[in-house]
Amino acid sequence: MPKALTERFIQNAVAERLNDKYYGRKSAYVSTEVYTRLKRADVLLSFMRAKGRPYVVVVEAKSRTTIHQLKLRNNPKKVQWTGRLLTLAFFIALSGIIGYEWYFNALNTTLLLLLFVAGSLIITSVVGRLKLSVTKSISAIEQLGRYPANESWIAVGEDTFVNAEQFETLRQQCRKNGVGLLIVDARGRLTIREIPRPRHIFNDYLSRYGKRREILAVIDRNPSYGATPPERKQNRRRFLNIGLLLLVTALLVLLVYEKSYGPVIPDPFADPRFDSPADVRIGERTVEAPEGSESTSGTAPAPPPADDCKSAEGNQRLYIVVDAILPAEEATVRLTQLRAAGMRGHRTLNEHCLTEGPTSERVVIYTGTTYDAPTRADAAAADYRRLLNQLGQSPIIAQSWELK
Repeated sequence: MPKALTERFIQNAVAERLNDKYYGRKSAYVSTEVYTRLKRADVLLSFMRAKGRPYVVVVEAKSRTTIHQLKLRNNPKKVQWTGRLLTLAFFIALSGIIGYEWYFNALNTTLLLLLFVAGSLIITSVVGRLKLSVTKSISAIEQLGRYPANESWIAVGEDTFVNAEQFETLRQQCRKNGVGLLIVDARGRLTIREIPRPRHIFNDYLSRYGKRREILAVIDRNPSYGATPPERKQNRRRFLNIGLLLLVTALLVLLVYEKSYGPVIPDPFADPRFDSPADVRIGERTVEAPEGSESTSGTAPAPPPADDCKSAEGNQRLYIVVDAILPAEEATVRLTQLRAAGMRGHRTLNEHCLTEGPTSERVVIYTGTTYDAPTRADAAAADYRRLLNQLGQSPIIAQSWELK
């Protein structure tokens, strides 16, 4: 059975490799068992962050023999304060519900204090038994919080935890409290599982250690300045948060500005170069056929063609602009295409209204306007062809035709 890793082995492994593997400072002071005025750090690493600004990193080493300090347990102080706050909230809520007004004479004050103490004891006992996560903590992390340092780590051996769930709990608590987590294997190699969160990066914590002058003499020789890896990660996160905040603010400003004053970016299609043709009314999605044809709405199938050719009655010759002459089903498709392009006003006739001969099943689609002179009809046909091309529709006939 392999020998369990001791705390001394873990301390030495961290002291030998942490700076080389992670921080990479040319001149750094590294030592184990360094004392402050009140506490002892298992490993202390110090270097110059900037000119005249020493930076302190402390590591707390734990092994299988001290695993009890790495388990999540009820914190008596947190339990007590949680009980007191819940008791106070309960009294305030109860007074508000029943509408009771306290008169602070001697009797009422004494009664209130007794009720508060009794309620606090009862609720604290209940909270302690419930073992709420908010009242739990890991003693090793609390101990690290009392060390004067810019960054704090916990180092454990790879054989410290048998239960993976306990290790995962430790990792989550380290992340929550901004403490780094190192794993040391049997060969002394380090694996970083959590990165610490820097605190008060320009505070001089070194002044609280007994070997300040000795440490400064070492780290002042050929120092290499700059941010640590946890600082750089923290700065990237801060810049990202600032960028997101500015982006959200800018969007809100744009929304308010556009609502109050109009669009920030002008509509590019407001340029006169993009004006619609004279026969197209974009606002109504309506395109009139040339020469004031009547408009209709909707995209219903083609109406049944007129059989009486009433538009050709009388001795006056009339002319129309024919879009296409198609079978009934194809005529319906053509009308749908024209309406989808924004054109309205087309009408239909039977083919015999244009040509002599036997009755035909084909339908004549025309612009809906009649003309009393062939020249006017020819001009309208030319305008109609141009309009079709502008709207991306291929002309089929698009010529003037005399009604018989």
